[in-house]
Amino acid sequence: MKKSEKVLLGIFAAIFIGVALIGGGAFAFRTYFEVQDEVELLRDRLSSMNLAVSQGTEWAERHDWLDENAPSFTSNKEASARLLDAIMQAAQKHSLDIGTPQFLEPTAAIGPDGMPVEEEETHFDKAAVKTILTGVTEQAFYTWLHALQQPKSFIGITRLQINPSGTNKTINAEVEFTQFYREKSVPKVTKAN
Repeated sequence: MKKSEKVLLGIFAAIFIGVALIGGGAFAFRTYFEVQDEVELLRDRLSSMNLAVSQGTEWAERHDWLDENAPSFTSNKEASARLLDAIMQAAQKHSLDIGTPQFLEPTAAIGPDGMPVEEEETHFDKAAVKTILTGVTEQAFYTWLHALQQPKSFIGITRLQINPSGTNKTINAEVEFTQFYREKSVPKVTKAN
């Protein structure tokens, strides 16, 4: 082997070893950071699991409170009727005149494909009523809303539109109330032989 060939072989070997070292170093560096990211992710998951375990009794108490206080109705019609009754009683108590209330049927969300979206199972069912009030005073209106929205009633306002009526500081309002409840099963009556 000539001297020039030995020099070229040495240069080639040095370049080859250099490329191999750089490639191996880059691979090791990338792998190290991937492992670090994985460790950080696992550390976060462990932290959130420890937090969940430490709050277990608090969430159990909340669940028990829901079991004790959540209203139960046999159907959406019964829940809607009770909701309307509560709305009307509170309105009479605050001297408000409600127009013809409208029961709102539950609607399924439509996905991008035009088909109904399958919603996740929720803890509550819900019934909704839409009311329209015209020419009511603000104070009576807000007192009425506050009276209806108590934690134990499980009634919430899901839509509210207020417009000034233009006379004597009164307002016109459109309010949608939602009653959250659990649907209880009706016992089946069977005929005994």
